[in-house]
Amino acid sequence: MRRPDEPSSRLRTRLRDWYRRNRRDLPWRRTRDPYAIWVSEVMLQQTRVEVVIPYYRRFLALFPDAASLARASPEAVLAAWSGLGYYRRARALRAGARALVQEHGGRLPAQREELERLPGIGRYTAGAIASIAFGRPEPALDGNVRRVLCRLHAIDGRSGGTRLWELAAGWARSRDPAGTNQALMELGALVCTPRTPRCGSCPLRARCRARIEGRPERYPAPPRRRATESVTVAVAWISRAGRTLLERPAHGNPLRGTWDFPATEPGRDDPCTALAAHLRRRGLDVAVGESLATLPHAILHRRLRLDVFACRLRRGRAARSRNLRWVDPASLDGTPVSGATRKIASALAGGGPDAERGPRAGGAAGRAARRRGPRHRRLHPA
Repeated sequence: MRRPDEPSSRLRTRLRDWYRRNRRDLPWRRTRDPYAIWVSEVMLQQTRVEVVIPYYRRFLALFPDAASLARASPEAVLAAWSGLGYYRRARALRAGARALVQEHGGRLPAQREELERLPGIGRYTAGAIASIAFGRPEPALDGNVRRVLCRLHAIDGRSGGTRLWELAAGWARSRDPAGTNQALMELGALVCTPRTPRCGSCPLRARCRARIEGRPERYPAPPRRRATESVTVAVAWISRAGRTLLERPAHGNPLRGTWDFPATEPGRDDPCTALAAHLRRRGLDVAVGESLATLPHAILHRRLRLDVFACRLRRGRAARSRNLRWVDPASLDGTPVSGATRKIASALAGGGPDAERGPRAGGAAGRAARRRGPRHRRLHPA
């Protein structure tokens, strides 16, 4: 007997047939290896499929199983993740692999409850691994599935978390939990999109309450977003023999990378004074010179104005510090840097040929020029 939260067999058949005809050929769908599925699920968090694919392949080539990932140094894992962003995911994946080796002999357990005890594996990821890799009837409620279910049942989604998990569990209780969960994810990604959903192509349209109401975009209700914060960040471009200095930032780094150009938020202080003080705390004595460029960059709700200054190293032993390193700014592959650092390097690598020189930033003349506004060209994202 069908439970109240379970869809009809006819609805399941429509979804399954649609998925068979329309599913994308993605590399993680060609395997039932629990470890590879785990890696894909972590990489796909907040990241588009087309971005993930090359990283997924390279990462598995370097770390083909949990044991190899557990043995790897944090630096090697972060380097393999470089450019994918949200580096806490890579750290959590390595921590989970180490726990997996210690507690389960390197093999992922099939039970959702045991999966959730591993570092970095939450309710969604545990359900995805259990259902896709092991065929367990566990729900996997990601953003795409959440949107499909909110529209199907006309739920605003702001306070219906428990109800949505119950509905997702009803779909997962099928002969093919892996296919059902992936079909719901695919439907949300390709048809039931956040804007302008293609309701005419949806296999569930006959039962969709949001479509019947004529307002599918109303569901789910948009999340309450944090107010946008505008922040100025002063960045140091320190060159020597064709290489540029990076720092391993302390907690609270405004650029959010594992390695970044030295940077600080000056607030109401003079940016050159604040930048020089930040570098002194890193053991470097520099002369902060002219303004090279201003670039916009966004990190979540923060809108950054990156003011990049040419700096000359007067004293300091940067090469001997574990928290400082010299790199070729034109070749950052293999270095776990933030998107902001990549953007700056792309704009200014090779001495900044695309940037007009700004006014001298130090002294009274520089301060007066900054009050008038920079004369350099603003460089926008590539």
